[in-house]
Formats: sequence, C-alpha cells, structure tokens
Amino acid sequence: MVPMRDGVELATDVYVPENQFEGPYPVLIERTPYNKRGCEHLHARYFVKRGYVVLIQDERGRYNSEGTYYWLRDEGWGERQDGHDTIEWAAKQSWSSGKVGTMGLSFTCANQYLTMVTKPPHLEAMFCAQFATNIFKDLYWAGGALHMIMPTWLLTQNEMVQPLGQNFPAHRGYLGDGETWMRWYGRKNESERTFAQSMMSPMLDDLIGKPYYDDFWRQFAVDENWDKVDVPIYHYSGWYDRYPHAAVKHFNGINKLGGEKARGHQKLFLTPHLHGASEITARVIGDIDFGPEASIDYNALRLRWFDYHLKGIDNGIMDEPPVRIFVMGDNVYRDENEFPLARTDYQDFYFRAGKSGSIDSLNDGVLSREAPADEPPDIYEYDPRNPVPSIGGDLFVQPNGARDHRPAGKRSLTYTTSALTSPVEVTGLPKLAFYASSSAVDTDWVVTITDVHPDGYSQTLRQNILRARYREGDEAPVFMKPGEIYPFEIEMYPISNVFLEGHRIRIVVSSSSFPKWYPNGNTGKEMDEDFPGVVAKNSIYHDREHPSKVVLPVIPRGETTN
Repeated sequence: MVPMRDGVELATDVYVPENQFEGPYPVLIERTPYNKRGCEHLHARYFVKRGYVVLIQDERGRYNSEGTYYWLRDEGWGERQDGHDTIEWAAKQSWSSGKVGTMGLSFTCANQYLTMVTKPPHLEAMFCAQFATNIFKDLYWAGGALHMIMPTWLLTQNEMVQPLGQNFPAHRGYLGDGETWMRWYGRKNESERTFAQSMMSPMLDDLIGKPYYDDFWRQFAVDENWDKVDVPIYHYSGWYDRYPHAAVKHFNGINKLGGEKARGHQKLFLTPHLHGASEITARVIGDIDFGPEASIDYNALRLRWFDYHLKGIDNGIMDEPPVRIFVMGDNVYRDENEFPLARTDYQDFYFRAGKSGSIDSLNDGVLSREAPADEPPDIYEYDPRNPVPSIGGDLFVQPNGARDHRPAGKRSLTYTTSALTSPVEVTGLPKLAFYASSSAVDTDWVVTITDVHPDGYSQTLRQNILRARYREGDEAPVFMKPGEIYPFEIEMYPISNVFLEGHRIRIVVSSSSFPKWYPNGNTGKEMDEDFPGVVAKNSIYHDREHPSKVVLPVIPRGETTN
C-alpha cells in the first residue's frame, strides 16, 4: 500500500527485476480504475524483463485501494494529488534510480495528463495514449451535446447507484451495441423518465447538471495549464479513436507553452486505430484491412521512449521527425515535422443543388469547387424521438471503425463530389462553414465526412456535432430566433485519408447521431427537462449570400516534409 498525503493508502503491485540487472532501476507507473491485476500481463512483465521496476496501482476508491472514488478529481492539482504522491514515493525507494516514467491508455492516460501539471520532481518522461486535453471541450460536452461515453463508462464500472433494470442496455462485449442503446432510448421515452431517472449516479448528476463551461470543468482543464508542464511526452492516438484532436492539441500546446524540458521534446503518433488497449495492434479496423504496416509493436515503441529518457540510451528516437502519421488510402506511415502540415493547400468545396447520382438521401446534393449562385435551401425534419443512428468512426459501441455510413446517409442531407479523376489527399483539420435556420430555438448540427468507394460503400472518416445554442461559446446559451438564418462553424477533428481515383468525397448533414450523442429535444430546455421534444424543420442554405462549404486541408501529391 502506498500512502497519500491525506493518509489514504492505495493498493499497488510492485514488479522488480530478479537476477537480470544490477539495481537500482528506473521506474514505470501505471495507475488504473480498471483493476491493477488486469494490467499485469499487458505491461508489467514486458518491462521488468528489460530492466525496469513497474508499479501498477488501483486508483483511490477502486478495487483494493482505500478512499472514495470520484472520477479524476484526485488526479490533478487539487487538495489531493495521488499521481504526484505515487511518483515521489516510488522515486525514494531503495530499488529506484530516482528516474520515473508514467504510461497508460485512455483513463490511465487521463490521470497522467492531470498529474504532469503538478510537476513531480522525479517525473522524467510520459507515454500517453488516447485522452483529452479538456474533458468538457474535447469529449463530454464537445460541441454542446452530451457524449454518451460517460454514462456508459459509469455503467460498466459499476459506478451507477441505481441503473433501472427495464432501461439497462444489454451488453455485448464492453459496451453493448448501437441497437441496444436505441431500444433503451425508446423505452426511456415511453416511460417518460428523465435521463437522470434512467441512470441514477451522483457523478453523472454533476456532469449532466453542468452543461456549460465553468470552474467545475476547469479543475480538469489540462489545456489551461500547459505552461506548467515540463516533461517529454509521447502523445499517441488514432484516426478512429476519440482523441486525435486532443493529441494534436497537447503536442502543439506543450511545445509552445511548456517548460525547457518540454518544448521541442514532444512526439506525436497518429495511427488508424480504434480506442482501447485491445485495438492498437490491429490491421483490420471495422470493415477495412489497412494492410500489414498498420499493425504496430506498441510495447517496443514505448520501450524505445523510456530507454532514451530513463536509461540514457541513445537509440536515435529523438533524432527522428517529431510527428508520424498513418495515411489511410495509401495505407502507409509517414514522418512529418509538424501537424497540421506546413504545405497544406486549403481548398473550398461548396454545397450545391443538383443530383450527384450516388446515394438515395434526402437531397443527394453536390459538393463542388464552384461557389453557388441562386439556389433553394435543403429542408428536412428532425424528430428527436427517432434519431439517426451512429455508424462507424469513433463510436464507443459497435458498429465502429471504418463502416458503411449509407444507412444513416439515406436519412440525412448529403453533398457528394463527382468521381475523382486523380487521388486527393486530405490531411489535417477540415472545417465546415455553413448557413442554417430552424423552426426551433435550438437544434443540433451533425456533420460526417465519408470516403465513397466506386461500389457505393461510404466509409465513415470523421463526425462532429454543434448544438446551435453553443455557436457563440460554451459558457452560456444563445438561442436562435425561429426561421432566422445563422452562420455556423464546425472544426472537424483531424484526419489523413487519400481519396483514390474513382472515389468521391461526401459531406453528410443531419441533426442527430445516437447513441454517440444524446438527442436534442429542440425545446431550448436543459437536457434533463428537454422532454417531450418537438419536431424541428431545419434548413441548410447554399446560395450567393450563404455559400455553405467545407474547407479541406489538401496535401499536394508527390510533396513530402522538408
């Protein structure tokens, strides 16, 4: 048991090399809410055999550790600083060289990012995979809509006080699938229960009761504290993970604002993979085989990083370009000096009337390099009782990854290019700038980018949301006047994809994607009072005065990083 500053002791397994190397040894720490025994075979023994002491610890209030659990509260710069205390305890043990590194993925990455702000004196390097810079802005209320990953995480971790039996989604694997959540949503509406009544969790009550950015959320806001970071970090995410945007922001923010040991000592690695420890070595992601190069040796990658920073082995890792990305379509890894890429050619693709002839959607519109003249808007109805299903991408349940988005696209507005006569590489952060109105005071705009293959398969690449009331900021609502036209912008999360010859680029617009986000009832009320909802008649404009478009970060073919 490792003592914290308030006297609470945390259950910790310590793995020490035996008869292989002369100590003391550098130390690697992973702190988890998922039961430390589950991390042993994945991490500890690999590094112990290579001359490291490894600590695997149950977080406060989880499994064998003392104290009361509250999601991430005790990991950062607050009254209790469990990560900081654990690092400093490890550094002072007889088997420790005093050089400590931290590692982990998802939640075990989250606690690292929070801990680094406290600047533990003996923290020398971090390997962080797949988590946010700001959990309000990057995930749980990103774009203003509740991301359903939080309630599903609390359910699967037994942190729901009273999940109601008749509403409990059937689980298949980790988090069930989209169909079970759709049935749950239907039963919830039929029973006229609020969201909170259907979940019942004090932690969730805090989170859904605070839908605007305030000091509660700032206690978890790592991005507001990059100037306090002074440690080399390897940032790892994937195109089908939930956090590629966060990895990019951490990489750039710390390089710009961090301390002397941090600036110029950050690495960014973006793979094609889904979220989760079981996914990071895969080559088949959803429906698509991305080839043998997609699969990586995750532990070997981490070993090189820690050997350099904790053992002083000059293995060349810091001589390599700081950014490495997987380019889908070409299905190769490529080194870069920065992200977004300096050689990006930002190109406007406009929403247009007409028929692309590629999908039986609500409008089958055209995506064109030519700006519109006088064209009528595209109008559709959004009924919150019948949301469009989430298909593919970074969805936390099946179907996720590279999936055929057509079933959702057929219920949406679509804007599709003609078949490409040559490959087009899009690498970076696309941006939507569009004009819209609604019959409601509030509604959602969901935008999806897909790669349409010659056979019609519409590969999900990226999907983001904006709740209309958040269009001017996330600290207070600004409602619409029904029927009035407003400009909206959505910065999409990063992608890297080559749309091959014969393929098409498609933008899909709807007002829902469930179970990824909890549907907007269109009433303007807060989420747990937003019932029953009302049907909204939503319009997307694309004319001379309202030239709705997507700005794509196109990379000239044949050019490489300098």
